[in-house]
Amino acid sequence: MNNPDGGRSPHPIEHAKSRTDKVQEELEIAGAELHLTHATLENSLPAQQKKGDVKKALDHTSTVEKKINAAAEELDEVTELLADEVAQRHELEAELAKRGR
Repeated sequence: MNNPDGGRSPHPIEHAKSRTDKVQEELEIAGAELHLTHATLENSLPAQQKKGDVKKALDHTSTVEKKINAAAEELDEVTELLADEVAQRHELEAELAKRGR
């Protein structure tokens, strides 16, 4: 596949891997930022203020942080599968090119 500027356009699976890499990186950053926010609030607030809605908010940020980290781990698995598929595709293309010579 060629794009208008003369370069080769990525195959859809390569494009999907590139996008999952980017989303995974963004998820990891979001998880780290949320962890930092949660830790700051947890450590800065006196115990007497960690009740009611504030406690619910702290608990919620902790839950969301765990979900973000779990999603990042799952996306890592998907990214690895896509990388394997891309590698297999390149191997098959190379083998076909050899046979075509």
